[in-house]
Amino acid sequence: MPKKSKRSSGKAARRGSAPTKTSTAGAAPRTPRQPTVWERLRKNPMALLGIIVIASMILSIVGLEYFGRAEPTPTPAPTIQATPATSQATPAAQATPSGRKTYTAPPPMTIDVNKSYTATIETDKGSIVIQLLPKVAPQTVNSFVFLSREGFYNGLTFHRVEDWVIQGGDPLGTGMGGPGYNLPAEFNPTAHITGTVAMARSQDPNSAGSQFYITKVAASWLDNQYTVFGQVVTGMDVVNKIAIGDAMRKVTIVEQ
Repeated sequence: MPKKSKRSSGKAARRGSAPTKTSTAGAAPRTPRQPTVWERLRKNPMALLGIIVIASMILSIVGLEYFGRAEPTPTPAPTIQATPATSQATPAAQATPSGRKTYTAPPPMTIDVNKSYTATIETDKGSIVIQLLPKVAPQTVNSFVFLSREGFYNGLTFHRVEDWVIQGGDPLGTGMGGPGYNLPAEFNPTAHITGTVAMARSQDPNSAGSQFYITKVAASWLDNQYTVFGQVVTGMDVVNKIAIGDAMRKVTIVEQ
């Protein structure tokens, strides 16, 4: 067979198949590097903004829960504190929307602590006679005598009745009214026995006014915390019959 010329051989060599890539069969493929969270957030500023907003809300809620709690405040006294009268004049009376008189200050001292005072409360169910205790609670007895003689209690009701106590003397009939002034506390060692008469008050010791209560049984848990100023001498059967809404038709004072 004729030999190929060297020239032809050279061309054939140059026309040979193109070189192939080295085979990588059997080698583990290279895993591309994953972007970090920060890099992702930098590429998505809206997501970063959302995270900041959510974090701020969480911090606000936690701050209110643990650092913003307010302590409960005591219940305010039902009547306004007033400066005791400095003269012997009767305190000025003023009319309330209900037509009941109230006063701008406690009355001047007019009772004689060396005398005996009894109060008779007339009701539709009978009369309650109370021996007042001027030597034990002079300012309280003086106020009770003053209001009774003024006719303040006439027509007022017993707004609270429980199995151990009755309470009245509120011109509003709700437990939140008073004569327009407050009395200083005159706590004393007189025990709460059956028929004890004492002044009601709010959490403020110096908030008594016109409301008073009468115990149906011994109530030693009240001792030295309320101003005791009287004791029922007759009419406990009437006390036990009193119901909510029963009125004090008239309260009279006898001085001896």
